[in-house]
Formats: sequence, structure tokens, C-alpha cells
Amino acid sequence: MNWIEVTVYTTGEAYDAIADMLTGMGASGVSIIDPDEFRKSIEQLDSPDYIDSGLMKSFGEDVMVKAYFPDSRDEAELVQVIESEIDRIGKFINTGKGTIETALICDEDWANNWKKYYKPFKIAEDIIIKPTWEDYDAQGNEKIIEIDPGMAFGTGTHETTAMCAEILAKHIKEGFSVADIGCGTGILSIIAAKCGAGLVDAVDNDIVAVKVAEDNVKLNGCDSVINIIHGTMDDLPERKYDLIAANIIADVIIGFAGQVPGYLKKNGMFVASGIIRQRQDEVINAYKRAGLECHEIHSKGEWVAMLFRCPGSL
Repeated sequence: MNWIEVTVYTTGEAYDAIADMLTGMGASGVSIIDPDEFRKSIEQLDSPDYIDSGLMKSFGEDVMVKAYFPDSRDEAELVQVIESEIDRIGKFINTGKGTIETALICDEDWANNWKKYYKPFKIAEDIIIKPTWEDYDAQGNEKIIEIDPGMAFGTGTHETTAMCAEILAKHIKEGFSVADIGCGTGILSIIAAKCGAGLVDAVDNDIVAVKVAEDNVKLNGCDSVINIIHGTMDDLPERKYDLIAANIIADVIIGFAGQVPGYLKKNGMFVASGIIRQRQDEVINAYKRAGLECHEIHSKGEWVAMLFRCPGSL
């Protein structure tokens, strides 16, 4: 079987929205190649020779969102619909060039050509994320987390995931109970387990992400700690958690503000990420109305992550 590879050139602000749009259109896989994040990852590992110079030089300044559609789709019609959707998204956020390129590739190319962009990187202090096909030797107290993104293509390089990882590494204590809302490929759940959490309930409404998360959890030997659930927050077990993490988007995070306190223990923490700076106050106000107090605000690029605390049993 052959595939239509669609590449959209856009900005760091817009690539999440464009990736979601392409997934909604039926893409069988979506990958994101952010040249800035790629360079930062290499710099963090202090190994400029780790990547061949030809690959490094091939990067431009635009973020590339690559989506893969069966070649049974009408390519011209597909591009026309994508152009229309990019125009729609551009009314709300800066999509940059928004240009589109297509290529016809075979199964083997689809399965392997994106892997060259995904290398080991430091996501937080002493926490290294590495793909299963790469070698990396731990230094000192580093925790190594192996990830096979599969069709979900979640690499953890985005600022929102990195900020969540840093907050989890800082606040999780031995034996903590954690809920990961919108777990994706399971990176944050695995980090929580590696940092000492005794129980992690991870939920996602994307069945592909759930399958990839299950595989990654087993790969890292965390299946006795992490439970993967297909669904939403409403599908979590009836229990209260020491910490809840949600790396999603502002609208969703605001939408379940009224539910979060009911899942938190006294003095429990809620970590919210995936929030564009312009929506920061909206999120804070929503959780203030729900009875939570904002204790930390972290920022990287256009994004913010926040730590809220539950002052009492709600």
C-alpha cells in the first residue's frame, strides 16, 4: 500500500491545531518536526556530533507537520480541504507560511523515514527520553524512558510536555497517586512512575494513543503502576489523587475545571499545560472559581503550564 505524505509548513504556535485538524480528517499518522526543539534537544545532550551534519543543515525555520493518508484519497481534493482548514485556523492564530507539499511514499518509507528526526533528549533534570531504536547510556542519576511513538507520533519535545515533566519531577513524592488526563503516548505517566508514584491512572479518548501508551508502559516496566484507560476524565475510577496532570488545550482544561477538585485529595495538586499565554488568565480564573489556588506558573515560548493546589477536601 502507498501513502500520500502531506507536509504543512507552519509555526510553533499553530502546529498543534494543524496536527489535530489533519488527524480529524482521517490521517493514519501525524508527526511534528520542530527545528528549534530538535536543535535544543541535541544541545541538551552536549553531543553535536550525535547527528550527521547533513541532517542538521536540512532544517529550515518552519515547523513541519507531516500527515499520512491512504493513496486511495483524491490528492487534489485533499489538499484543497487542508488549505481551507489552514485558512480557518489562521483567523485565530498565526499559521505562518501554511504552505503544503505532497509526496507518494510506500509502506516501508512511511514506517521509517520520520525516525531520523527523533533522538534521545533531556526533558527534565535527570530524565532522558529516548526512542527504542536509539542507544543512550545513563549518566549519574539519569532516568531513561524509552518511547516508541508509533502512529501517535508523540515525542515529548514540545514545551508543554517539557514543563509538565519538570513540575512532576519536582513535586511527585514516593507513593503518590496520579491521574494523567489526555495521556497520549504515556510519557508523563511513565515519568510519574519513574519519579516514585505508586499508582497512575492514565486516560485518553484516542484508541490509537491508548494502544501506544500501553506498549510504552510495558516497555518501561511500569505496567504494575500505570493503568491505561480509553475514555475521558469521567471514566476515571472513583478515587482522589495526590496529583492530576492535564497537558491538553485551554478549552478542555477550562471545561472540566468544576470536576477536578472532586478528584483531588486535601492539598492535592493539579498541573495544567498546553495553554497559550493569551489564555492564561482564563484558566486561572476558572480554577479560582472552582476553589483551587494557583501556586506556580511556568512559561516556555508561547506556552504556559500552571500548578494549582486544592486547599481542602472538596
